[in-house]
Amino acid sequence: MRSAAFILLACLLLVDVKGMETSLRGRCQCMDTGMNFIKPKLIEKVEVLSPSLSCQHLEIIATLKASGEQKCLNPKSRFAKNFIKDEQKKKGNLE
Repeated sequence: MRSAAFILLACLLLVDVKGMETSLRGRCQCMDTGMNFIKPKLIEKVEVLSPSLSCQHLEIIATLKASGEQKCLNPKSRFAKNFIKDEQKKKGNLE
């Protein structure tokens, strides 16, 4: 009886620990470094997701006009840095 209870407890712990494995990945939407360049005329909108507890990476996600497809931009690329600067300048002029 004791061994059956021990085996059941061990199985439950194993299932619980294995289930926790996926939660460590967080909410990161970009699984790789992303693209270095996308033609600006193809971009409908850009979302910048700051690092958080659930995802430690800065993520830049561009939504394309024609398909609505989302592409990740490499936050370290010159294009992404300039694109963000330009958007901040535009927002600064509106306020």
